Amino acid sequence: MPILKAYKTNPNSFILDPISVKRDWMDETPDGHAYRCFPVTMANTIGWTLSCPVDVSFIWDGKIDTTPDRVKILSGEQYCYTGRGQGSVSFNTGLILKSEKNISVLSITPQNYFYEDFEVMSSLISTSFFNVDFPLAIKVKIPNKEITIKAGTPIATIIPISLTSLKDESIEINNFISTDEYRDKLKKYGDAAQVINQSGNWTDWYRDAIDETGNSIGEHEVKSLKLKVIDNTKEQNNA
Repeated sequence: MPILKAYKTNPNSFILDPISVKRDWMDETPDGHAYRCFPVTMANTIGWTLSCPVDVSFIWDGKIDTTPDRVKILSGEQYCYTGRGQGSVSFNTGLILKSEKNISVLSITPQNYFYEDFEVMSSLISTSFFNVDFPLAIKVKIPNKEITIKAGTPIATIIPISLTSLKDESIEINNFISTDEYRDKLKKYGDAAQVINQSGNWTDWYRDAIDETGNSIGEHEVKSLKLKVIDNTKEQNNA
């Protein structure tokens, strides 16, 4: 059973894709060094991306108020509008997202994409009853510059979350008691890691949830995510 269902209100709606692990800046690191960071690569793959099927261009005059004419849309007008004001651009996604009542959808700037010109306005939508196009808006960051978001560029990531499981939760803070045994173990870990790293190799200890001696210290909830999109619209259009 899919955690989300998307309904196209426009045949040329925004594109939904599983978010890729790949990032241009990570490709540029020597020998793909950045991809060896398990916490980063895992974060990269959480959620689905929303992207526009056409180029969208706009320019902001740098002023902040509620009027819509501070941002001028230069191309892709059918997919965006400026009615929110505040130096923002809103998008007509052409998608209604539906879920069970215990699931909401968080939209954020795609993880580890670093856009200089704009940032997504994060939002949280109760998709169990929200029956209109999924709202999406960006805040323009650079004034008086023609900005183009190329077709297919991930504009936002959507992540289904359960607020029910978070409700009334807390974080407990306690003092950490450092012992001689703990400090000795930490030193052995650091010394062993330094030897491996200086040799040009990788420990992969966190990735494999082991210590410097190869003993298990726990397990990851999952070690990889393989999200999918099931597109039924082609069959439905041909029916």
